[in-house]
Amino acid sequence: MNNKIIKMLVPVIAVMIIIESIVLVSNLEKNTTPVVVNEVTPVVTVVEEKKVNSFDISFSTDETQMKIGKKYKVLVKLTPKDNYNLDALDLYVKFDPEMISISNLVSSKDLTTPSLMKVSDKKDVIVMNYLFIDKDGVAFVKDKETILLTFSVTPKVAGLSSFEISTGDSEGNSVTMFVDKNTNSGLFFTNSKLGVELIK
Repeated sequence: MNNKIIKMLVPVIAVMIIIESIVLVSNLEKNTTPVVVNEVTPVVTVVEEKKVNSFDISFSTDETQMKIGKKYKVLVKLTPKDNYNLDALDLYVKFDPEMISISNLVSSKDLTTPSLMKVSDKKDVIVMNYLFIDKDGVAFVKDKETILLTFSVTPKVAGLSSFEISTGDSEGNSVTMFVDKNTNSGLFFTNSKLGVELIK
């Protein structure tokens, strides 16, 4: 008798276990809340330094159309936007030596003799460097124009050419700089360019 009861109960219990398992799995699936992972992208705020030009540099010439073999005078002028005292001044003027020859370099009458002034034979630039040894540097007054450099231009071949204030080459050389006495840092300036037509 007991064996018969046990034989009957085993299948019933097995069926109940299977049903319970199905119900349990169904409930788990219903109650499972999907986990949402919020990806946080870091926000990097770049504050761009506002560049305020402290000086205007400009070229001046009577003729922008120049004949081959004839000499022409070009001036480089500096106008401060405010009052500044400078420790040093490095000026580099780029030109094309295959089209133009440069001569007769004359420095400013308002400044001391530059420590270096030449047409570079290694680079295509006119170089003029000042190192001011005065205790307070050299004063540049707001809106007062200074002729930094005068030079002669003789065209060699016909075509279009230009003069430009150099801000440096790929190796960081020939950088025009105005070093402020109070901060020992470089001051910003306008990057001027003069285009000329060379004719026969």
